[in-house]
Amino acid sequence: MDYARYVVQPGDSIYKIAKAYKVEMSDIIHLNHLKHPDRIYPGQVLLLPTLEFSEPIPGEIPEPNFTYAMLLYEAYAGKHSELSSVTTYLYQAVVLDRPEFDALLRPIAYDELRHLEQLAWCIRFLGVDPRYSAFDKGLWVDWRSRYLNYTTELCTMLNYNMEDERAASRHYSELAVKIPIPEIQAILNQLSAEEEGHYQCFSQAKMLFCSSETGVSEAAEIQ
Repeated sequence: MDYARYVVQPGDSIYKIAKAYKVEMSDIIHLNHLKHPDRIYPGQVLLLPTLEFSEPIPGEIPEPNFTYAMLLYEAYAGKHSELSSVTTYLYQAVVLDRPEFDALLRPIAYDELRHLEQLAWCIRFLGVDPRYSAFDKGLWVDWRSRYLNYTTELCTMLNYNMEDERAASRHYSELAVKIPIPEIQAILNQLSAEEEGHYQCFSQAKMLFCSSETGVSEAAEIQ
C-alpha cells in the first residue's frame, strides 16, 4: 500500500481526515502507531493509506524535505540518538558518583543536549514536527527508555561510549553529504567534529582508568 503524508491542521480530527480522504480511521491509527488518536495536534505529520491519490493533498510535505527529515530522526530520537546519549551519560554520572567521572560525563551530556536542540531546529526547518520518535518500517516509534545502555562496569561503559561516539561522528558526516542544504550541512559537520572530540575524551579516560593495574584496580573498586 502506498501512503501520502499529511500535516494536521487546526480543528482536524482522525474522523474528519478519514472522511475527507475516504480512508478508514483504523488504517490511519494503525499506520501512525497512534496510542491516543484523539490527541492529534496542528503540525503533526500523519501517513494516510492511499492507492488512488494523484494530486498532493492539502498539508502534504513536498519532497525532498520530508525525506531529509526522516534521515535526521534516527540521530535525533531513535535508538542510537542524541536523546539516548543525554540520558545515558547523566545516568552514568549518577551511578559512578565520583567527581572525576562527573567532570567527564556531565559536560558531554550537556553537549548532546545542545545537539538534540540543533537537530530539532533542522527538522523544524524542513517543515516537520520534531517529535521524540523515529520512523521505522512505515511507522512512528516513540523514543523509549529501554534504548539506554545500563552497563555499570566502568571499562565496559567507556568502550560502549567510545563506540557510540565514533559511530555518531561518521553518521553525521554521511548525513552532511546526503542533505545538500548549507544551513543543515554546517550543523551536521559541527556535530561530527564534536562527537569525535567526545570519542577522544572517553578514549583518554579509558587509558587512565583501564589500561594499567592501578586503573583496573580503581575501576573494580567502583562496583
